[in-house]
Amino acid sequence: MAKNKRDIDLKVKQDELESTASRLFLSLGYDGTSMNRIARELGVAPNTLYWYYASKDELLVGVLNRQMSQTLVRLPTIVDKPLKEKMAWALREFEQSRELVATVHARLEQSEVIREWHDQFHRFVEAAVIHTLQADGVARERAAMLATVGTFLVEGLLAHPHSESQREAILQWFTESALPA
Repeated sequence: MAKNKRDIDLKVKQDELESTASRLFLSLGYDGTSMNRIARELGVAPNTLYWYYASKDELLVGVLNRQMSQTLVRLPTIVDKPLKEKMAWALREFEQSRELVATVHARLEQSEVIREWHDQFHRFVEAAVIHTLQADGVARERAAMLATVGTFLVEGLLAHPHSESQREAILQWFTESALPA
């Protein structure tokens, strides 16, 4: 069934809104970016934004989903890489939006929509890690535990300053601990 102009316009406008919000959230911070500022950048009335997103938190979720979609498009390029390279790739991907990762964690207790997105994101990532580890010969139960540890490891590296050599050592340790000898 063909999409009508209204459906196409909606998607185009949402893309423009998410792109602008993403740029502002990353440059000014979530708290430093008001819906009024986003509307001003887009040249629309502030209430126009609420036709697309009921709240700033819902807009943030839209931005996060957009970034995840862009990351998933690049995922096939690493499928055949060793575990350590996959984890390093994931870190590089998430580092591009480090500020948004911090914002999500800061808003978990304040926003149900962000908490739901965060929980769903964790389930998705952990399922992907479990699948990857099982493909490398790790038993399901161990893979599930390692997926949780790996998720916390990535979040810790994103949240805390570290040197490249520390990162390398942590990823090496995880890989050696995770994969069967």
